[in-house]
Amino acid sequence: MKLIDNAEVQKFHFLGNYQQTLAGADQGLKTFEVWRVNLAPGNEIPEIRHEGEVAALTLQGTGRMVVDDEKVEIRPDTTLVIPAGASRQVVNTGKEDLVLLLIRGLVTG
Repeated sequence: MKLIDNAEVQKFHFLGNYQQTLAGADQGLKTFEVWRVNLAPGNEIPEIRHEGEVAALTLQGTGRMVVDDEKVEIRPDTTLVIPAGASRQVVNTGKEDLVLLLIRGLVTG
């Protein structure tokens, strides 16, 4: 068991946004990672593809996620389930930071 103070987890800044790996291999997890992603108003994350499954929980703000060319509006208290291998892009369409908690399945073997 390990208790992590999220405020002390290193932030990786990119394109005016930041990401934190709150739990992953460094904390002993073998099958998934937990990320916090913060996008400033108007910012986006370019299209990416992850080979594992992803659950994206919206904690704050509003935005749009494009998954394999299908657009979905996201808002607080919603979870978007993304199948393994799907492409995705995130855009903050709101006036406040968009904060997502991503649970990313790892592909092993």
